[in-house]
Amino acid sequence: VRGSVDTKKNGIILKTLFPKKMKMIVLDQQLGKIEGVPPSDRYVPGGLISYYAQARGQIYFLHTIELLDMPLVLAKDDILFFHHVIELVYYSTPFASSVPEIYGLVHQLYGPYNGLHTEEFKIAYLFKLLVALGMHPEEPRFQDANYYLLARESIDTIINKSIHLDIKQA
Repeated sequence: VRGSVDTKKNGIILKTLFPKKMKMIVLDQQLGKIEGVPPSDRYVPGGLISYYAQARGQIYFLHTIELLDMPLVLAKDDILFFHHVIELVYYSTPFASSVPEIYGLVHQLYGPYNGLHTEEFKIAYLFKLLVALGMHPEEPRFQDANYYLLARESIDTIINKSIHLDIKQA
């Protein structure tokens, strides 16, 4: 229900527009990408937050915001990878487009890290993310059923499986 503030929501901050505007762009677990107005400017991109949201037109007023997590270990070891994932989602997801798989993929980066983000994992992860965002490669060598089976597998399965990709050709 528009305007309703009944249930607490979860989201990932994709971009802040501070100090020019008191707004931030959030990938909401149920609503997709939304434009939110927080009560203060103390939030940063990449933050996993919970909040109540009240819709007024296309804008959501956010309150009772709690920071649940920041992927600090991943950011410390590979800030560029994390930054690119956040940017890909920000620039490639339309507002109010709810694709739970996209939220799930980004949220996966907040789990236990254990240094498992090898180059093979990153290639598989980005391929899976790009397919979830609706992008498909045009090159015939990527029109292989195995690539799309990989895109449909759980990221947990990908982590635990030995993936053989030719990184130089990907």
